[in-house]
Amino acid sequence: MNYRKLNNVTGWIIGAIAYLVYLKTMEPTASYWDCGEFLSCAYKLEVGHSPGAPFFMLLQRLFGIFSPSPDKAALLINSLSALMSGLTILFLFWTISHMAKKLIAKDVEEPSANQNLLIMGAAAIGALAYTFSDTFWFSAVEAEVYATSSFFTAITFWAILKWENIADQKHADRWIVLIAYLIGISVGVHLLNLLTIPALAMVYYFRRYQSSLMGGIIAFVLGCVILAFVQFGVIQYIPIFASKFDILFTNNFGLPFDIGSVTFLILFIALLIGLLNFAKKKSYYLVHTSVLCILFIIIGYSSYIVPIIRSRADVPIDMTNPDNALSLESYVSREQFGEQPLLFGPDYNTPITGYKQKGEMYGQNKKNGKDYYEVTGKKFSPEYDPATLRFFPRIYEGGEQSHANFYRNFLGLTKEETPTASDNYKYFFQYQMNWMWWRYFMWNYVGRQNDFEGQGEAKNGNWISGIKAIDKMHGLGDTDKMSDGYRNNGARNQLYFLPLILGLLGLVYQFNRNRKDGVVTFVLFFFTGAAIGIYLNMPPLQPRERDYAFAGCTYAFAIWIGLGVLMLNDWLQKAVKGNAGSWLTIAICLGAVPVLMAKEEWDDHDRSHKTLPRATAYNTLMSCAKDAVLFSYGDNDTYPLWYLQEVEGIRKDVRIINTSLLSIDWYVDQLNYRINDADAVPMIWKKENYIGDKLNYIRYYKTAKVPAEKFFNLEEICKYITDPNTAVPAGNNGETEHFLPSKNFFVPELAMVPKLLINSSLVIPTPVSRI
Repeated sequence: MNYRKLNNVTGWIIGAIAYLVYLKTMEPTASYWDCGEFLSCAYKLEVGHSPGAPFFMLLQRLFGIFSPSPDKAALLINSLSALMSGLTILFLFWTISHMAKKLIAKDVEEPSANQNLLIMGAAAIGALAYTFSDTFWFSAVEAEVYATSSFFTAITFWAILKWENIADQKHADRWIVLIAYLIGISVGVHLLNLLTIPALAMVYYFRRYQSSLMGGIIAFVLGCVILAFVQFGVIQYIPIFASKFDILFTNNFGLPFDIGSVTFLILFIALLIGLLNFAKKKSYYLVHTSVLCILFIIIGYSSYIVPIIRSRADVPIDMTNPDNALSLESYVSREQFGEQPLLFGPDYNTPITGYKQKGEMYGQNKKNGKDYYEVTGKKFSPEYDPATLRFFPRIYEGGEQSHANFYRNFLGLTKEETPTASDNYKYFFQYQMNWMWWRYFMWNYVGRQNDFEGQGEAKNGNWISGIKAIDKMHGLGDTDKMSDGYRNNGARNQLYFLPLILGLLGLVYQFNRNRKDGVVTFVLFFFTGAAIGIYLNMPPLQPRERDYAFAGCTYAFAIWIGLGVLMLNDWLQKAVKGNAGSWLTIAICLGAVPVLMAKEEWDDHDRSHKTLPRATAYNTLMSCAKDAVLFSYGDNDTYPLWYLQEVEGIRKDVRIINTSLLSIDWYVDQLNYRINDADAVPMIWKKENYIGDKLNYIRYYKTAKVPAEKFFNLEEICKYITDPNTAVPAGNNGETEHFLPSKNFFVPELAMVPKLLINSSLVIPTPVSRI
């Protein structure tokens, strides 16, 4: 069998093994966190949370169609993740075999039998190591985006290596255009795939140009620029410009909604086609290829038409309501989740000096019988004294007082102490890099302590190797003296550093034998690992473990695990020559890494009998009276309930209200509509009373100015808020009173709309005023 056929057949076998493992261990129904929402949105093509995953949901819907009954839909849709994960392993195998061949049979079209054995063995061991890695396996058995996102990372990186093989041939750059299209499609799954772009740029540079240090730096910077262009220029600024055009055409020219955004898209595409023809006519090859790539990225990105269409159908789950260009802009930019400082920003205790307007909120309305975008509020951002801003801020508050308390405890500071630059970097290295990245990496290739969520303490969610002396030095103490819940935790996986050591051998081997490929792999490893931690600037007290965000770097390291087989073989060949030495090397590596990983991790990744999320949601719904209104909080409370109603059709008469979303106007507005068999929620306020920034509120704090022994009828208070010129309704003493709030009750810059001041015993409204 020649090399090409052997490579293809072996790759498919390894991919099939992974696929069968994931099918065997797959969860049969909805999992916790976002899975219930994804299943619900996929089954009926509804609109998931920002920034959405429309192409992923289309794929899920395709699998759901084949379900024999609604209660089996989750099983079929979960199998999509298993399939995509198996294909990821397939393309990882081919990536490793490509790089291994360049190391031991670079200029040989047909490697020798021994070389074929080593190439296939190295690729199989690296691919199987990733198959049984903690983070990837977790995502492979549930209805989440990360398995499909990993597939696009794998196929995109593999495609640039295919291009590398034939880069001198005619029409070779069709692979570059294909990569652009894959990147565009992947945006409709998850943005993590974009992080392959700098590594792709390095492959292109090394293959097309005579390399130098300065040239490599320029190629790297250009790769980063292309990444920023796609992430901001394409993904965010196309909706931004479309929304500006729509406001202009609607409010200034008197045209209906959507005419402006459609006009912008037509003009923009026409401009790109014009540039394409001009570049072709002038033989500007790079310009022609670049514009062609932009066009194909946009074609892939066009899956975002789906949430616009489905949002206009007023589907039961309609997160952010992206039914026009303006709300789509907010949707794709994740506006509801806020933003983190990156290069310059405040510390957690930096005083706010004021607020500045950074934009306006708009709502669709009618004016003189014509469509009109009405300003419904203003967007503000805090201002600080420039002298107090820090370069590379890591210890920012982000609106959460609990964050400030965590920073102080973590850094050993009192309330009176001002953090220093040293404190800022201590948090960055010890928490963001060590705890929120390196710990997750070590879970995969060294071992995991348990499945208790950790917030920086040594005993919960840490990494562990199984080598007692090292683990004790690591701060875990005597692991044999832990309680049974820790010592015999199902998620306690001890890998004894073996996968990590083999990967480090592969790293050294690749850099020694082919430094260019070593740089490419390292760039991929860095951008899908540490760079994410830097960019996300994660605050503390995350609601769940975020290891899925770093799956790309464990993928890149699996390449080195495979290549480490070649280095170990070089050593063993000194004692055992020829095929026998190669077989011995493969046997040792296979047992020490993927087999050990599968043995240790099977029990905590086998979810084939887990039905807790569905069972909990089922019991909750079935305990409700007919036509009940059920208040839930957050993802794990809400999404399994949505799954049962939207997919399995259970208790569709119960109206679910997610209190986490009640501060957002589009969600409050959706409560006015009937959903499934559940009636609309009775509302005292009308749309004009809560749209835009009229939902702003400030909590009431006990004060001597407001008698604590008095209370008011909440319904009357709510009616009063919409007409603040009337008197406050009678309190429990039967008297009608006016309360004129003090300036100290609220922030002046935000006191321009009705606000509700709340504590457990009293509701006091404030009048519409500007102070």
